Amino acid sequence: MMASPPTPSTVSTTVTTSPSSTGGSELGPDPQLAAERKRKRKESNRLSAQRSRARKQRQLDDLTAQVAALRARNGAMDAAARDAARRCVAVQAENAMLHARTVELSARLQSLLDLIQCMQAGDAMYQYHQLPLVDATIYNYY
Repeated sequence: MMASPPTPSTVSTTVTTSPSSTGGSELGPDPQLAAERKRKRKESNRLSAQRSRARKQRQLDDLTAQVAALRARNGAMDAAARDAARRCVAVQAENAMLHARTVELSARLQSLLDLIQCMQAGDAMYQYHQLPLVDATIYNYY
């Protein structure tokens, strides 16, 4: 069982009393009192060390949990990055296909426009060079 720490009144009492009244020698403080102080100091140091070890263990546990959480988050982000890269490749492939289709349809449209222009030019030429129909009565005349 731990003794309560000395109060200021008891400390001043022990300091103000003479060594002869406490039963100690004139050479130094009471050996029992010194041993008690030493025991209390050791107990205090032991408890402080125990609290320090417990605090360090809590910190280590917190850091270990944080490492696990960050690794899980890193894994999720890695999976998301791989998925985004896969979708990017798919979109690039679709974009290339659509570009090729655009080139093909543009060439086809140009060909159709050329054909329409040619037909309009030929129609205009046909109308310009068309000979008037000869009256059938002239041929019957001979």
